[in-house]
Amino acid sequence: MEKISLQFRDKQVQCVLQRDETKFIQLSLAPHKGLTKHRTPHNLAVLVLTGKVLFTIEEQSFVLEASEMLAVDPGVEHAIEGIEQSTVLLVLTPDFKLSESAPVLPRTQTSEHENAYRHPELIEHIAPELRPLVDDHIALCKVLEATASVPHEREIRSALEMIQTELQTHFVAEEQVVFPRIAAHVGGQDVGPVARLLAEHAHIRRLYAEARELLKTWEETGDAHIHELVADKIQQLSASLLNHLGKEDSHLFPMASRLLSQEEKAAVANELQEYTHKMP
Repeated sequence: MEKISLQFRDKQVQCVLQRDETKFIQLSLAPHKGLTKHRTPHNLAVLVLTGKVLFTIEEQSFVLEASEMLAVDPGVEHAIEGIEQSTVLLVLTPDFKLSESAPVLPRTQTSEHENAYRHPELIEHIAPELRPLVDDHIALCKVLEATASVPHEREIRSALEMIQTELQTHFVAEEQVVFPRIAAHVGGQDVGPVARLLAEHAHIRRLYAEARELLKTWEETGDAHIHELVADKIQQLSASLLNHLGKEDSHLFPMASRLLSQEEKAAVANELQEYTHKMP
């Protein structure tokens, strides 16, 4: 017999028990914290022990309160977020029908927008003053595409290290140097393309934080299901970034090259040098 406390924990995700192929995973969710959309090849039962959460299955969302439960089929994309401080128990059991037929395929990386790595001809339409940002994109795309299939630990670490640099320098340079100048020509930062790109920055930062947290938990526990979550989260993060970079390469930067005056472009080039010096 084993008695286990399910009180709120410092770790957001922790495997508390495993019996054969059945796993019990506790989520300790602060308000507005959780896991964005991901999938598992297991049957999943979600039991809210305390608090209140928002659970999303594909495009449907449900509020689950303490003492309520929800079942999710294998391979179905889902997400969870704490509405208030909450503890949730996940029970994962193998899907024997699935294991006897076809496995759940890994997430595929499809981008709605072409990037300069795959389509270098895009660079011809981008002003020289903005090209240091495109060079960053090309270097990052090379690393992200290595995660197109189920990534190995080395590929996960390499991708996260480079994404961290992207968030700490490149994203900040865009937000402080480029976006405000574009916004002045298109109606402000709270509407239009700049508002959408800022929202994507926030989403990508959240995916990155979740990937880091999951990787840390996997390193501490070695749990196979946590590793599945890490791999899926990395693929989700990479796909979001590739789509975002493509949107900037094929739309935003060419538009900025036409809208900004030569004086504005020169100012952008000068200010970007400050962030270039911060690159490792």
